[in-house]
Amino acid sequence: MKKIAIYISAFFCMLSCELTDVLENDPPNNLVAENVVKNEADARALLNGAYTTITSYTSAYYYMYTELIPSALAGSMSQTGGGSVNGEFSINDVRFDNPFVRDYWLIFYKVMDIANNAIIQTAELSDENISPISKKEIIGEAHFLRAMATFDALRYYGQFFDEDSKYGIVLRTEPSNFVTRDKARSTVSESYTQILADLNIAIADAPEYTVSYRASKTAAKALKAKVLLYQGKYAEAAALADEVIMSGSTSLESSFENVFSKGLKSSEMILMTYRDENSDNIDNNRKRFYPGRVGASWLTTLMTSDPRKPFSYSGDSVLKTNNAEVFRPTYFIRLAEMYLIKAEGLAFSNGSLENASAPLNVIRNRAGIGNSTAKNLDELKDDIFNEIARELAFENGSEWFAAIRFNKIMSLKPTVTSSNQYILPIPEEEINGNGSITLADQNPGYE
Repeated sequence: MKKIAIYISAFFCMLSCELTDVLENDPPNNLVAENVVKNEADARALLNGAYTTITSYTSAYYYMYTELIPSALAGSMSQTGGGSVNGEFSINDVRFDNPFVRDYWLIFYKVMDIANNAIIQTAELSDENISPISKKEIIGEAHFLRAMATFDALRYYGQFFDEDSKYGIVLRTEPSNFVTRDKARSTVSESYTQILADLNIAIADAPEYTVSYRASKTAAKALKAKVLLYQGKYAEAAALADEVIMSGSTSLESSFENVFSKGLKSSEMILMTYRDENSDNIDNNRKRFYPGRVGASWLTTLMTSDPRKPFSYSGDSVLKTNNAEVFRPTYFIRLAEMYLIKAEGLAFSNGSLENASAPLNVIRNRAGIGNSTAKNLDELKDDIFNEIARELAFENGSEWFAAIRFNKIMSLKPTVTSSNQYILPIPEEEINGNGSITLADQNPGYE
C-alpha cells in the first residue's frame, strides 16, 4: 500500500496549538491486514482520523453542512448554495436522489466507522503496548464520537421526534465491510438506546475536559442532556444540563461578542472544531466559499432589534460561524445551550415559572435584553424558543430542531406542511447497496 504523509488536523493539535505534520504511515482510518493498530501511537492516530473526517476539506459535509442544511430547511439561510439540487433544502422539497443527502449520510457513517475501528483495535492492545488509562480514555473518546455521529444521523434521517416510530437509522457498532454491510434500520427507540449507551461509556471513560476541540466527559454529559431533551425526558435533560453548568469546566463569556471573537480561547465552548491560520486556507475550509446567504425570514424579523444581530450576521452574510478573524470554526456545543436546555426542560416538565425562567434570564441578560416578562409557562416557552433562535442561530441546526420541538416550524416556514419534511430521505445509494433495506423502508413521503 502506498505510504502517504498524513497531516494530523489542527482540530486535535497539542495544547501548544501547533500543527504536527507527522506520520509517514498508512492511513489509520483505512485498516487492512497490513495496517493494524500495534501501539498507543497507532491507536491515537486512528482516533484522530475521526476528527480529521469531521474537519477536513474533503468532508465539508460535517463541519459546514451541519450549519447550511438545517438553516436552509428552517429558512434562516435562504439557500445552501447554488443550483436546483441545493435549492431543494430551501423549499423543503428534498428528493431521495439528492447528492448532498447521500454525502451527508455518508459522512456520519464514516465517522462511526472510524470510531468503531478505534474501539475494537484499541481494546485488543495489550498492557505492554498501551497504558490502561490511555486505553480507557481512547475508547471512551471514540464512543463519544460514535454517539455524536449516530445522533446526527438520527436527527436528519430518522423520526427522532417519535420514539415509537419504526423509522430509526441503521446502527453501526462494528466496522462496515462485506460481511457487516447489510443491516436493517433500527427503531427510533433502539437508536436512542444505542446513543445513550455510548454516551454513558464516554461519561465514565473519556478524558476530563481540557480543551474544546476534543471529546471529554463534559462534552458527553452535555450531548446526553441534548439527547434526553429530544426524547422528551425533560426533567432529566434539565438536571444533566445543570450538572454541566455547575461543573465549572466552562464558563459563560461576559458578552455575546466575546463568544465568537475569542475563537479557541472562548471560555464557554464545550465542543468545537480547531481552526487556526494554518487550517483556514483554500484547501482546508470550504466555509471560505459561502457568504452566509441570510435572507428575509422569521429569524431576521425576530433579530431586528436584538443586540446580538451585528455579531450574528451582516446583510446576507453569516458572521458567527464564518468569522475569518477566528478562522471559521464550527460550534457543536457551548455552555449557553446548557442554560437553554435547562430552561426548556424545566418548562416542559411543569417546573415553576420562577425556576424555569432563571436559566433563560441568565442568557437574556448576557445579551442585554433583560428578564423574560412571561406570565405563565406557555408564554415562557415562547420566550425560550425565541432565545434559542437568537442565541444559537446557524449553530448545528439549533433553530431548525427547536422549531420542530416547539411545534412552530409549520407556522414559521410555509413550505413545511407535513412532519414528513422534518427529516431527509434515506439516500438512494444506501437502499441500493444495503441488502437489508428496500424501497419499502424509505422514510414516509419519499416512497
